[in-house]
Amino acid sequence: MTETQKSRSYRKRLVERYECHCCRKEQQFCWTCACGFQICLRCMQENQWGISGNSITWICPDCGELRGI
Repeated sequence: MTETQKSRSYRKRLVERYECHCCRKEQQFCWTCACGFQICLRCMQENQWGISGNSITWICPDCGELRGI
């Protein structure tokens, strides 16, 4: 592999597929927990009362882990 090929492969980003676990729609972006739970911005805002206490962190409803926004 040449140096150019190495730098190209290094620059390639993995394309992630986001699917919100609440609305079950494919999204361009979701907040994601290490356990795999994903929630879109709209659902996060609708459920903020139960997921986030201070708008800076949120608690994953699947595993209970504290996550940062």
